[in-house]
Parts: sequence; structure tokens; C-alpha cells
Amino acid sequence: MPNILKKLSTLLAGLTLMFGSVDAKQSENVETKKALIVYFSHTGNTKLIAERAQKELAAVNYQVDLHRIEPTKPYPEYGDKLKDLAKKESENDNCRPEFEAINVDVQSYDLVLIGTPVWWYKAPKVVLSFLEQQDFSDKEVRFFITHGGGPGSCISDMEIACKGAKFGDNIDVYGNYPGNGEIDYEKVAPWVEKMTNLNNQ
Repeated sequence: MPNILKKLSTLLAGLTLMFGSVDAKQSENVETKKALIVYFSHTGNTKLIAERAQKELAAVNYQVDLHRIEPTKPYPEYGDKLKDLAKKESENDNCRPEFEAINVDVQSYDLVLIGTPVWWYKAPKVVLSFLEQQDFSDKEVRFFITHGGGPGSCISDMEIACKGAKFGDNIDVYGNYPGNGEIDYEKVAPWVEKMTNLNNQ
């Protein structure tokens, strides 16, 4: 009897080792994809969407890097001064405000998400400053925008700036301002699910 138990114990140990090795190999073969989220947010609404998108991507095993575009010269607080400056910038096609350096290589990511509020029915010029300095060749790029009155030409402005990119479904989210958290999050999860399913095919 002791010999039989010894043999059974050896057999079970061998099976455990064998199946454990298979699981380890399967785990090693799972490729973690990388996503980059870069956003500009002045009152906080776009920041909330960016963080929600980061959470949804992480839930489906994406490694996510999150960066905020910060103008070198800060914009005024929300109010008439900001509105006047934003309008002035929107009317100047050559305006490209400087921004704090963001050390990223767009080409090293499988998926790139760009987020911004809509200013005067256009993309804020500081966002275009960032986009025009990147290499988006053959990268999967998606946009998310927040607004209080409509998307205007914001997405098409950014598409023009992302030369060579591959575009897909975007979302625009209505939100009360300034940054009080009353944001419609319902669009984020299905949007992320759709883009990651397509990206995994």
C-alpha cells in the first residue's frame, strides 16, 4: 500500500507540474497592448473622461499611459477673459501656443486617444500644437471631446493635424461646466469596448 500511495503522489506531482507549465507558457504568450491617452482639460470635464477611458482600457489588459497637455502660459480661469482669449485664438489659423514637454513616442503605442474640450466650435490651438509635432503614421487614433453646445469642427481639426493616422469611431460628450462632474459617462465603456475589439482582431 505505501508503494501505491507513493506512486500516486509522484503521478499527481508530475501532472501538477505539467499543467502548471502549460499555464505559465500561455500566460507568457499573452501580449499586453499599449494605449496612450493625451488630453487637454481646462475646467476638468475632459480630464474626467480621460480617466474613465484609462480605467476601461486597463480593465481589458491594456497598459495605459496618461498625459495632460499643459500650456506653457496658463490660460485664465473660466470666465470672460478665457472666452475672449479662446475666441481670439480660434480666429487665428496660425496660432499655436507652446506647451510643457510631453516625453512620449506615439509610434510605440497600439492605440492613441486624444481628448479635448471644444472652444468656439473648434479644437483649442494648444491641442493642435501638440498633435502637429507627433508622428502618427499608421497609428490607430481615436478622439473624445467634451462640449456645452456642439462639436463643431473640433474632430476634423484634429484629424488634419494627425497626419498619416488611421481613424475610427470617436465620442463627443456633453457636460455642464466648469468641471462640476455632471458628465455623461455612458458613452465611454461601449466606445472602449468597440475600439479594443477591433484592435484585437
